[in-house]
Amino acid sequence: MPRLLAAIGLASVALLGCAERSLSELDPRPGNVVKLTLPVNLNRNIDILFVIDDSGSMGEEQASLARNFPAFINVLNTIPGGLPDVHIGVVSSNVGTGGVNIGGCSSATQPEGDDGALQTNGCAGVTAGYLEDIRQPDGSRTRNYSGALADVFTCMAQLGTTGCGFEAHLESAFRALSPGKNAGFLRPDAYLAIIFVADEDDCSALPGGALFGDPMATSGSPLGPRTSFRCWEFGVECDNAPNPRAFGTYTGCRPRAASPYLQGVQRYVDYVKSLKSSPRKIVVAGIIGNVDEQRTSVVIADPDDVTRPMLAPSCTSAVGVAAPAHRLQAFLDGFGDRATSTTICNDNLTDALTQIGEMMKITLGVPCLDAHLADRNPSLPGVQPECAVTDVLHPDDDRRTETIIPACDTTGGATPCWRFVSDAAACPTTPDNRELVVDRGGASVPDDTYLEIQCVVCDPATAPEGSC
Repeated sequence: MPRLLAAIGLASVALLGCAERSLSELDPRPGNVVKLTLPVNLNRNIDILFVIDDSGSMGEEQASLARNFPAFINVLNTIPGGLPDVHIGVVSSNVGTGGVNIGGCSSATQPEGDDGALQTNGCAGVTAGYLEDIRQPDGSRTRNYSGALADVFTCMAQLGTTGCGFEAHLESAFRALSPGKNAGFLRPDAYLAIIFVADEDDCSALPGGALFGDPMATSGSPLGPRTSFRCWEFGVECDNAPNPRAFGTYTGCRPRAASPYLQGVQRYVDYVKSLKSSPRKIVVAGIIGNVDEQRTSVVIADPDDVTRPMLAPSCTSAVGVAAPAHRLQAFLDGFGDRATSTTICNDNLTDALTQIGEMMKITLGVPCLDAHLADRNPSLPGVQPECAVTDVLHPDDDRRTETIIPACDTTGGATPCWRFVSDAAACPTTPDNRELVVDRGGASVPDDTYLEIQCVVCDPATAPEGSC
């Protein structure tokens, strides 16, 4: 099963074993407590960067991404007001090999590969390095491309399979978002989303190309054979791997703390967070090779040369195989509940793209509750939810201030108050199309105010009769 950071399919939704703060007196049985955190003031600007593996094994996965991209756009279209104001860009995973001439990676003319430059893939109708689709006050939209958005992205996403086999997903994103690179794509007032699509882990090397030297090395040499196994050996460490080239199963695998050849993952977490005033304005996602709860890696003999070690796939499907993405998963973990990962080993990527779209929808401020509410009084008609709703000003620093909002059926008409409504347009994929609405009586709130929603939820398949 894929390892999901968003247990209910939304990156900002976290299942809790017990309640927090204002829910401290609630008994979560027969369910758990679900928590949503979202901005009160809707920001419709979001810059979306896709980092797509263009190595030799990615043809079918790229085609699946392109084929199922409409599912992602369909979710974004359900945000109140329709599609948000988007910039959408694509970069490859190829940043070269430090000047070492390897086919598909570095060459005399492109020592840095694609170097984080946005790729349009020569697609017709694209007039800039990225797609821009902005809603105007009169309801019309300004676009820098012609044709349907999904069709244009379908072309852009299929980068081909002649890129570098030492994929540097994190370094490519770093360069793509660096100052002076890809002018105009990154807007200071916009949310940022980074989506990795890859069947191998990150291999972002230190400058100089030392990782890629000694091309004729054997398993007895310091670097070992020049295959992508080097990326795992020198970029990952496990609890029980004193000799990482020995065949066997290893657990507790994680990015190597001080690799002599690869960049540290925390470098990229810190840089991406530095781009925005709050980490809540960033979402990250991975459609990648599975990383299980034990963080397992299996080293086997390379079928092309049984004397060489290789990393066994962590998942397989009709569209291909994928290696465990320990470094990419660690990067995602650095963003807590603003991250999600799904497996690339699906016959199609509709579910993965839908999940990512739902995550962005919550981040942009749409409170769709993707869970079954527990009914605290089944003797009354309808569902009697048990929820706590709180306005939180300055949630990420010592100025944090909380204001509890009561349910509307308890206030006698006073505002602010909250209620659930059924809105199929805003929440088409959630149980009962349930959306939480806060009636503020026309009052406004400061920009750095977030809504924290906590509700007791349950699984209808296991809960007592009538409680869901």
